[in-house]
Amino acid sequence: MERHGPEPTPEDATLVTDDQRELQRQLDHRNDDPDAPGGQLTCDQMADEAGR
Repeated sequence: MERHGPEPTPEDATLVTDDQRELQRQLDHRNDDPDAPGGQLTCDQMADEAGR
């Protein structure tokens, strides 16, 4: 789904748009992969270059 231009303003700004709902779904599940690189590291084990 490719858009060109700003997202339309909803009639009621308190309602969630489909794009916001999809983004929130992705954010809610970003740590679901236990085999992800660095997923098992604590902040003390993480390299300083990681920008924590």
